[in-house]
Amino acid sequence: MKIFKKTINIVLTIAIFVFLPAVVFTLVTSKTNAILGIQSFVVLSGSMQPTIPVGGIVYTQMQASYQKGDIVAFKSGDVNVTHRIVDVENDGSFVTRGDANNASDSKTVAVNDILGKELVFLPYVGNMIIFLKTPIGFFGSVVFPITVFIVLELWNLKKEIEKEIERKLQKKMQIATINE
Repeated sequence: MKIFKKTINIVLTIAIFVFLPAVVFTLVTSKTNAILGIQSFVVLSGSMQPTIPVGGIVYTQMQASYQKGDIVAFKSGDVNVTHRIVDVENDGSFVTRGDANNASDSKTVAVNDILGKELVFLPYVGNMIIFLKTPIGFFGSVVFPITVFIVLELWNLKKEIEKEIERKLQKKMQIATINE
């Protein structure tokens, strides 16, 4: 039982100090590029397969310039799209295409519509991020482990206090026995 508690404590500690910051970073960057200009996007379609699978998460960062071959995220109406730049037009706009698509996108992309160039992507992690955005996912993956961790730490603190009280009582009993 003691090994089980220790294992759970170690797993929860790792989850809280490694997993949780990564999740928070991803959730924050999915809404804003305020952290070093980095923004994250979950890939929802197969247009970039096999390079970036559905459910992957792409981290992008604004660049001073973009060139042919760059994978970029851009605004297309109300939707964020992640595609590769396949050509640059004379007016400076970009022709883009998903790696799995046979044809280029119908509209060129203005440099002002580009949200950033791909820095890194993590396959399938986006599925977890989508789940974490649900109340059940957030509670089950964030709130519950933190609560269990806090309860275990309070339990350990209680045990340490009990041990200290027992040591002090034993010391008082030894002193009382010596004085008799």
